[in-house]
Amino acid sequence: MDFGAIALACRRADAAYQTTPDASKSAFTALGDSWVSLYTTDSMQAALSVDPAGATWLSISGTRASDGYLADVFRDVSLEPKAVSGGTVTAGVWADLETVWDWARDTAPGGTVFNVTGHSLGAARCQASVAIVDPKQLGALYAFASPKFIGADLFKSHAAVFQRLTPVVNGSDGWASWPWLDLRWRSRAPIPTVWLKDDRGTFTVLPDGNQWKGGWAFEDHDIGGYQKRLDVIAAASDIKPAA
Repeated sequence: MDFGAIALACRRADAAYQTTPDASKSAFTALGDSWVSLYTTDSMQAALSVDPAGATWLSISGTRASDGYLADVFRDVSLEPKAVSGGTVTAGVWADLETVWDWARDTAPGGTVFNVTGHSLGAARCQASVAIVDPKQLGALYAFASPKFIGADLFKSHAAVFQRLTPVVNGSDGWASWPWLDLRWRSRAPIPTVWLKDDRGTFTVLPDGNQWKGGWAFEDHDIGGYQKRLDVIAAASDIKPAA
């Protein structure tokens, strides 16, 4: 795995939380990207940028509760199944996702291939995007701290596209373990998943995301913690996965 690329994708997911065009542009420019545009509503936010190699990125924000966007919180707790192309997702994840993709495709040049990244609710929306976008227009996908909002049927029917996904979980992230008791939502992407273990750069690549047992450490959900641990791993090429 290219941990430099994973760490940078995490930083883009963090930059997606900036709520004004000026702040968003500044955050992505600091990463070396050319900022394109910001899409924001009371329940959805995403940014488009182009990296130095010319690749286009759609970075989807997670829950903006600290900024007063309560509709984001309602999306997190809206767990009724929604039938989509190839499977099911939670109703909250799907809400407004089609509109953000309409915006992205209208804003970017025709035929653009989109790399997609997101944290928390944004990570789940990154994964749900496979039910909207032609596989030819999806590049690399990165999901940091995704709750269990995607049905096993969607993972199965879009298995080829999900091979492009890099899921990352941190410690015993309590919110990535949500929903905790609703048996309709038990699955994670059944592909290699990075499990960050501590600030020293210890990690494991689980063969299947469903091998991660989750937990109740809600402080492990913060994107800053993900970013810090990924930066350590990316900076130390001699760090090997833990057994």
